[in-house]
Amino acid sequence: MPLFRSRQPHRLADRILMSRFSDPLEIGKGYDRKVLAQLWGLAGFQAIGRGVFTPKGVGQIFLFVTRERLGWMTPYKNFLDGDLLFWDGEKGHGSDGRIASASNNGEEIHLFYRDHRLTQFTYHGKVVMVRCNRFTDRPSEFVFNVVAIAAELAPAESMQLAEEPADYAVISEAGMNSIDRAVTTKSRGIAQRLFRGNLLRLWQGSCAVTSVQEQRVLRSSHIKPWADSSVQEKVDHFNGLLLVPNLDALFNEGLITFRNDGRMLVSSDWRIDDQRRMHITPDLQLRTVHPESNQYLEFHRDVRFKRVSAAGSG
Repeated sequence: MPLFRSRQPHRLADRILMSRFSDPLEIGKGYDRKVLAQLWGLAGFQAIGRGVFTPKGVGQIFLFVTRERLGWMTPYKNFLDGDLLFWDGEKGHGSDGRIASASNNGEEIHLFYRDHRLTQFTYHGKVVMVRCNRFTDRPSEFVFNVVAIAAELAPAESMQLAEEPADYAVISEAGMNSIDRAVTTKSRGIAQRLFRGNLLRLWQGSCAVTSVQEQRVLRSSHIKPWADSSVQEKVDHFNGLLLVPNLDALFNEGLITFRNDGRMLVSSDWRIDDQRRMHITPDLQLRTVHPESNQYLEFHRDVRFKRVSAAGSG
């Protein structure tokens, strides 16, 4: 079954026009705007200087996404996590509606992505929107499935996300608040990956305690465990901490926990010399505590935490 199928197939003339933009591109290859302008026969690269390029009369949308931005620029939170792209829309919201309805309108969305502003964009091919949170007071939040990465890493039988345009609408609508069991099952684990991506947003891509920013080692951990959580709690990013591996393991085992003011508590059921070896000290604490997380922290302290040590309870 094809990974992408539009509800309204383009006429032959439309597909020929579309191919002018997508055919010269090679997935995984780096491009800069000047080269793309030449490939596409544009008068200058200024025409593709924005984050969203929509060629006139063509059913294609091209996203130019940069993860790292200068401090004086709009602080968007854009990043790739596996085969999911988390992207903040344009500040003026001019393209929000078109992007949100692209699959139902038979349009394709293509991704150019780079980590740093002084490097080339890597072309990732088609992406499919799986979530959209529309805002008026700040950039809207989008999540896309990067088809090329997914096709390379996932078994073919698991790639059922893009069977029908209706699937996108269901997932996107559910994503506005939570993802129910039916959607979670249909999208084969998309809820867990959305949960991690939203934790990366919430904690600015760094450990909630140590501020370590290496995303390859950061663990997305439920505060109230998955097995004990309701459907909505399972995907609530306030029910989560982004932690380095040693803190993640200790938290999941109930050897450490956190007060509502962020201070760490250490279990008396854990050898003090091992605490020293793992550099667990009384001054460690959450960088911030979101009020929405308090109920989950209380559950962890009451149910998961082994025992509070005398040193940690002061």
